[in-house]
Amino acid sequence: MKTLLQSPPVQECAATACSFNDNGCHAPAITVASAGDAASCATFVESSVSGGIAEVTGAVGACARSECVYNTNLACKAESITVGPGATVSDCLTYQPA
Repeated sequence: MKTLLQSPPVQECAATACSFNDNGCHAPAITVASAGDAASCATFVESSVSGGIAEVTGAVGACARSECVYNTNLACKAESITVGPGATVSDCLTYQPA
């Protein structure tokens, strides 16, 4: 059985307004949402409060984009992902429709 530590890491996040982003994603696990055409990071929180765990590199916990080539049973199987501006300020830029 795999653990969360084996989930794909957020290699890079350009969503600078996100409280979990401090020179990298520090959310324990992010969720990629299915909102229209956007594969947006549902964990994005715009706040002045610093979020997450400094010693943790964020990973993909769940992905609602079932049509993505990297999605198996709502879990991401990419080696890593990049989050940044797309249709929203925090989209999974690794997302590829099947």
